[in-house]
Amino acid sequence: MWKSPGGSVVHQDLRLDFCRAGGRGSCPIFSIDHYAEEVSSQASHPAIPAEALARRSRLRAELRRMEAAGPSREPACLQAVRALVEGEASSGLEELLRAISQAGLAEEASERIRSLRPEAENLGVAKALALQLAPLAAAAQQRRIARWQLDTRRTLVRFAYSKGAGVLDYDDGDLHAFFLQAFRLEGLELALDLGKRPRPLLTVGLPLSAGIASRGESMDVVLKREPAEDPAALMARLNLRLPEGLRIHEWLPLPGYATAPSELARRSHWVWTSDARLRAQQKTGVEAFLKASTWPWERGPAKSGTLLDLRMIISDMYWTDEGLCFSTLMGPHQAINPLKLLGVILGVDPSGITGLVRIGVDLDPDPRLGQADRFEPKLKNMYEDAVLLGGGSNIVLVDEDDDEPTILG
Repeated sequence: MWKSPGGSVVHQDLRLDFCRAGGRGSCPIFSIDHYAEEVSSQASHPAIPAEALARRSRLRAELRRMEAAGPSREPACLQAVRALVEGEASSGLEELLRAISQAGLAEEASERIRSLRPEAENLGVAKALALQLAPLAAAAQQRRIARWQLDTRRTLVRFAYSKGAGVLDYDDGDLHAFFLQAFRLEGLELALDLGKRPRPLLTVGLPLSAGIASRGESMDVVLKREPAEDPAALMARLNLRLPEGLRIHEWLPLPGYATAPSELARRSHWVWTSDARLRAQQKTGVEAFLKASTWPWERGPAKSGTLLDLRMIISDMYWTDEGLCFSTLMGPHQAINPLKLLGVILGVDPSGITGLVRIGVDLDPDPRLGQADRFEPKLKNMYEDAVLLGGGSNIVLVDEDDDEPTILG
């Protein structure tokens, strides 16, 4: 369920209906909520649960399967960086540095080394290459920062995707790693942010825990330039690369100043297909919840000591032929794991709940899309200033305290 820019509510269960305002513009400097480069860490620590270690192992295996699904379209020098760090190549550092410099990909190469270093087979070579790339990457970043506001080729794309069987065991951070891998392998060049250690501008939309499916999630990606390929063909290529159960079904270019979905989301809609044999017991628990005026919940010692009233979080709850339907608030500090909410209401262990699907999201209208004049004229004025200052025009400056005008040019 979405709210249109005009304020009306449009219910869409199967896919997201983004505000279609296409175009290009300045892009956000920082990614609000992007995850660390891929999903990787040092050697296993005893404190890490066995389940998390097993999921990380499955994630790595799936990322390798994506590589083997077809030839990589990533730039050759970045493929060589990966091969060298993983100990699969014999090319020298000097030759590789020269190729990276000629391709103008020093920053991208540095970012790839940072993301691969925790699992590097050839750690010494990785450190040596990173040291030699550091000054090249720093100079490239300074040039990029200086041209950031003038770069009109950068494109913000909001893509919608579904999460189903095959990837249910992965959370939104893992999905971020899958999409990042797919974009790289298919040769789509992601823009980097302006942080101290630049990362690709791929931003997770709304939180979605492991074990929950969805018919319409979204992520924002910033590309260096708009792809020349038709969006349908591009999505088909990416879907062939992605794991089974993860599919992109909408591709929407937006102005760079568009508000992130995480800031616009106000309500999520869910359906839970439960075990029919336990339906009578579950209906009893739901009826008790709906009859109560308040339903206090103590979230545990790790959270605030204030009790949370679940009747304020869950606005409606009812049974249909498909299962139990309910809605949860998505405002600040209210994006609570729905599995935990069901567990509290029904008195069951959340880890044993399966079959939960997000079917829609209500979004507030994006106020920025209706205020393009606040953003686009700035870029236009910068071009006008550049023309005036560099074009040799005669500009007369008059000082009110001076009788004679000063003529420039």
